[in-house]
Amino acid sequence: MAKSLSNAVGYLAVDVYDQLRRARTKKHSNVICSPLSLAAALAMTLGGARAKTAEELYAVLRAKEGRTHQFFASFMLKLTSQDASPDINIVNRIYSDERLVIQASYKEFLNTHYGSEIIPVDFANKYESVHAEINQWVKIMTDQLMKNFLPRDSISPSTSVLLVSAMHFSGTWESPFLARSTSRQDFHFSTKHKVKVDMMYQKQDFAVSHSAVLKARAIELPYRGRKSSMIILLPDDIEGLHHLERHLSMPALLDLLGGLNDLSDVKLSVPKLVVHQCQSYKSVLTTMGITELFSDSCDLSGIFTEAKPKISDVVHKAFLRIDEEGTEGASATAAMICPTTGLARGPPVDFVVDHPFMLLVVHTKPDVVLFVGSVRKPEQIENVC
Repeated sequence: MAKSLSNAVGYLAVDVYDQLRRARTKKHSNVICSPLSLAAALAMTLGGARAKTAEELYAVLRAKEGRTHQFFASFMLKLTSQDASPDINIVNRIYSDERLVIQASYKEFLNTHYGSEIIPVDFANKYESVHAEINQWVKIMTDQLMKNFLPRDSISPSTSVLLVSAMHFSGTWESPFLARSTSRQDFHFSTKHKVKVDMMYQKQDFAVSHSAVLKARAIELPYRGRKSSMIILLPDDIEGLHHLERHLSMPALLDLLGGLNDLSDVKLSVPKLVVHQCQSYKSVLTTMGITELFSDSCDLSGIFTEAKPKISDVVHKAFLRIDEEGTEGASATAAMICPTTGLARGPPVDFVVDHPFMLLVVHTKPDVVLFVGSVRKPEQIENVC
C-alpha cells in the first residue's frame, strides 16, 4: 500500500503540474506546488465524502476503498517522525461555517488518521477576522515563511468550507556550496533574452542521467542524511522546457530518475533563487475530474448533518528557497527509488543550470514527491519578502 500511495502522489504531481503550466498567465512565470500537501487535503475530504463526490476523489488520488486512510496516516507518520535532516512538518485543518453541524465521527476520524481538526468559524459576519486567523496559523506552522497565505479576496461571507494543508520543509545540502564561489552569471530565459543571477558553484560527485525522450539531463543533489534530494531536470536546449513538459509522464520520469545510479565528477552551477506561487485550485481540480466537490450536488454527508454544503475553494501556496546551505520551503494547500550510488568515474561533467528547468524535491523511505515545479526566470532571494 505504501508503494501505491507513493505512486498516487507521483501521478498527482505530474497531473497537477501539467495543469499549472497550462494555466500560466505570463510567458516566463514560474510554477511550484506540493503534491503531497494537496493529496493530504483531498484525502481528508475523502474521509467524509460519499457517492459520486467520493468516487471522483478516489479516481484523482488513484486510491482504493478500504484501508486508504489508515495507510495514509502511517505513511505521513513515517515521513514526519524521522530525526535526521530534512525537517518535514505537515499540518492539516478544515474551516467550516459555524452554522453547519459537524458529525462527531468525522472529528474523531480527522484526529485519529490525520492528527487534525475541523474549526467552526463565522464566515458570514467575521470573514475578515477569519482571514487573519488562518494566515496567522499558517505563518506559525510554516516557521514564519508564509506571512500572507490567503489572498485578500479568498474568503467572503458566502464561504462555506475551506481546506488548508500546510507543509514546512527545511533541508541542508549533503555538500553545501561555498558562498565565496557564488558569482554573477547570465541566465538565458530565452534564446534572445538573459538576466544576471547569483550563480552558485561547486565541483563534487553527483549522480547524473539523460533522457532522449524528454531531451533533458537530471542531476541529484542530496540533502544531509540522504533521505531527501532535489532533482534538477535541465533541458538540452535553452528553450527545451516546453518539450520536456509536453512529454513528461510517470514512466518517462521514472526512467530518467532510474538512471541516477553511478556518480560522476561534476562542475555544477545552480542559480540562487526563490520560487513561489499562490492560486485557487478549484479550476485545476475541476479540469482533473473533481467537479462534484464544488457543485450543489456535493455529498459531504460523512462530515455534516442536515445541511449539504459544497467546498468553496482549495487555495494552495508553495514556496521554495534555494541557497548555498540548502533548501527551505513551505507549501499550503511516484515511486521515487533511492539510487544506489557507485564510484565516481570519467572526466568532469559540466552541469550549468543557466536556462529554464524543472525541479523536484523527493523523499525516500517512504518514497514521495514533496515539491514539483519549474523555473523560467529566476527570482532572486533578496527580491522576495
